[in-house]
Amino acid sequence: MSKHYETILYEKEGNTATITLNRPPLNVINTDMMLEYLDALTIADNDPEIRVIVLTGAGRALSGGIDIKYFRHSGAAEMHDFMDLFYVKMMDRVRSLSKPIIASVHGIARAGACTLAFVCDMIIADEDATFGYPEIRNLGSPPGIHVWHVQRLVGQKKAFELLFTAEPIGATEAERIGLITKVVPNERLKEETHALASRVASMSPVALKFTRELFYRVENMDLRTAVRTVADSACLCFDFEDSREARDAFIEKRTPVFRGK
Repeated sequence: MSKHYETILYEKEGNTATITLNRPPLNVINTDMMLEYLDALTIADNDPEIRVIVLTGAGRALSGGIDIKYFRHSGAAEMHDFMDLFYVKMMDRVRSLSKPIIASVHGIARAGACTLAFVCDMIIADEDATFGYPEIRNLGSPPGIHVWHVQRLVGQKKAFELLFTAEPIGATEAERIGLITKVVPNERLKEETHALASRVASMSPVALKFTRELFYRVENMDLRTAVRTVADSACLCFDFEDSREARDAFIEKRTPVFRGK
């Protein structure tokens, strides 16, 4: 199953929906792409057969970032409208997904491409992938939401280095400092992405939804509030069929069959 878009591709295979940025050669990001991306996320999230979403890029890159030519003559007002779409609406949509989302990265991921990738739950990249934040140099502006994301992922001092120098780093280094989940050989990226998506999709959709929601709900809570929130949420799951199936399968030493109920 697929849906036609102008700047992205949407494909459904089994329990996985793959959204591919498709503006060759470098899939640079503009308003149309963001509107289509949000639409595709909604379709995938509302499809009961989909359990995992994958974001990737066509051709030789995830994306070179925001289309600077598209915004060359834009002022503050025009950029405000785009940033509201790109940061606020996009991040709200991804954070509110009921299903896990994985970024599969090859080639370059720059600036806005890193935003799209790092708001995903996991990032798998091939050995040639590189990540960078060139906004200070290329746009003459702060590097967007990266000032929030990057320091939480790698620590304040390393984040300052990455953002202030605008120098890209390779996938191996990105994995070492905790910026991405996993680096794999170039020729195995699609296979490894599929394997990771399949592994996640084999879990209970109910448990995945609750767990993902908890990840982001407790992010800025104090410990006591977080403990109570997690405990309350975990208890609720015990009334779902998937939870009973998981317990039965564990005791009976068989593979559980989850139905998302």
